[in-house]
Amino acid sequence: MANVLRTPLYDEHVKLGATMVEFAGYEMPIQYTSIIEEHKACRTAAGLFDVSHMGEIEVEGPDAEKFVSYVSTWNAALLEPYEIKYAEFLYPEGTVVDDFFIYKYSATKFLLVVNAGNYDKDLAWVLDHKQGDITITGATAKYAEIALQGPKAEDILKGMTPADIVSLKYFQFLETTVAGRKCIVSRTGYTGEDGYEIYFAPAEASYLWNAILDAGKPFGLVPNGLGARDTLRFEVCYWLYGHDLDDTIAPLESGQNFVISWDHDFVGKSALLAMKEKGVPRKWIGVKMNSRAIPRNGFDCMAGDTAAPVKIGYVTSGNYCPTLGGSYALCMVEKDAVKVGDTVYIPIRGKAESGVVVKRPFMQPNAGHKHDK
Repeated sequence: MANVLRTPLYDEHVKLGATMVEFAGYEMPIQYTSIIEEHKACRTAAGLFDVSHMGEIEVEGPDAEKFVSYVSTWNAALLEPYEIKYAEFLYPEGTVVDDFFIYKYSATKFLLVVNAGNYDKDLAWVLDHKQGDITITGATAKYAEIALQGPKAEDILKGMTPADIVSLKYFQFLETTVAGRKCIVSRTGYTGEDGYEIYFAPAEASYLWNAILDAGKPFGLVPNGLGARDTLRFEVCYWLYGHDLDDTIAPLESGQNFVISWDHDFVGKSALLAMKEKGVPRKWIGVKMNSRAIPRNGFDCMAGDTAAPVKIGYVTSGNYCPTLGGSYALCMVEKDAVKVGDTVYIPIRGKAESGVVVKRPFMQPNAGHKHDK
């Protein structure tokens, strides 16, 4: 794989016999044993993911809060220190540059965690919009990251750190040590399960990876590859940039009104207000297939007469859902074309496979509900 980057954990993946593939410019593990086995381990016990390919951008200075709010769909002033918010950068047209996480240390210090494949684009975009008394640093080389996910994640991690990670709320973070190494620990993830994302210096990656794997063995922890990460996020209908989000899709179309705070000025706001006024033209729907055929990104989504259905949109993501035992699709379609319960057709390998429009998400995420009464 010429010109492909490697995370600090590459050698550990090879030792574990992982199948390596190119993803977002990095050579990453797609699976260690099987995608379904790893998926089920994360849903029932715990999975450990290398997510060191994610990108980090630091914003500091007296005007940091004002700047982050301007380039983000979310007003950073609404966040408390050590709180996190999922948000988006938008083009002036109101479509998505990238989805990312805002980590707020204080009004003068932020960490923005962006998608790996968009890091260079995002950094350039942020720098192009720089204003006020701030410093913007492309800091991805400073960070490695591991995600510990699953119902047993808390039990595994709480014995490895002096911090009270049990009381740490969903979308909060803290600075502490894990296995004696300095880390940032956030209660976040991309699987729909409770869990943590842990940031640290790249030099500590192998030590922490193996320390967590060893501590988690009694709890059923296994390493998880990108294949399981995708099926896990898909079951709970989390968005994947380049599929469910891109520079042709607005957050009002993709069911992401929750990433927008309308009480501040931000890039793309005018376009979104105009869309609201005129009427949102499309919507993001879920489909349960009537066969095991798996729809793929870009396939047509059709509806109407069985003999001559018409195109109403396209598949943004499709996969087999191991927990649910069936094939599903997420589709961007004309707003009034179909409703829940209607039949749609997706051509797959020359056959119009039928499916039924269902509510999203396909299964409710457990993340954020660990200590619900």
